[in-house]
Amino acid sequence: MKNKWFCYIKIDEESNSVFTSGMTFKDFMSGIKETPNNILVLKGFPNEGNWGHKLGFEYILQNNMESFIEEDVYSYGDFCWVDFQCEDDLEKVSNEELAELLYLAHRVEPLRKFTFHSLQNRYAYLCHDDDYIVKVYMNDIKVYKEVIHHKILSELKGRKRSIEPVPSEILDKLYDMFKDGAAFDFENAYSNGVNIYPIKKDGYIDDIHKSLDRKRNIPGCGICLDYNPRTKKWMIY
Repeated sequence: MKNKWFCYIKIDEESNSVFTSGMTFKDFMSGIKETPNNILVLKGFPNEGNWGHKLGFEYILQNNMESFIEEDVYSYGDFCWVDFQCEDDLEKVSNEELAELLYLAHRVEPLRKFTFHSLQNRYAYLCHDDDYIVKVYMNDIKVYKEVIHHKILSELKGRKRSIEPVPSEILDKLYDMFKDGAAFDFENAYSNGVNIYPIKKDGYIDDIHKSLDRKRNIPGCGICLDYNPRTKKWMIY
């Protein structure tokens, strides 16, 4: 099932994870500045993957990353991966680490931790139906502000020839809001802005959508992120 109505984000600094619905793999990869060097695919069926005989997983090298980002990963159903630094690292994965990688992909959570010494990974990306349910673990969780920033600009640019970056102080306020859970209401976005509603649930996506429907009808609930194309200024209120 595809999410076409909103982008829900809940940031958990304690576990260094972000739970989202409405943020695609392409959004993530286009937004993050430190993109993975290479990707070990734990679940999924890439068109141009290499086969790792020792681990029994396909993997994507840097030279194929651009085309991989354009793949229809929604068609995979479940799509899980961790990054790694160089191809030789795959030979260094211990049996214990392999068992933990299998657990990570199957249970959609780490057994102990999401990083693996042999792979030197920065991310663990676990999703179902591309943007419908996503949980991503990151070494530096605050870097996720880059992904949020990209999502805002890509959704609100529309027919504008250009759009200014969102100021860091506004991104900081949004980041703090998302620590409790909140949703961009892109379904009802207007030409120059979008409403953002606090929603603390992180369970079933249908429940989050129902909560969003209720919040839309509560005066003064949430905030508005607005861009003025004349002054080229962002503001929240």
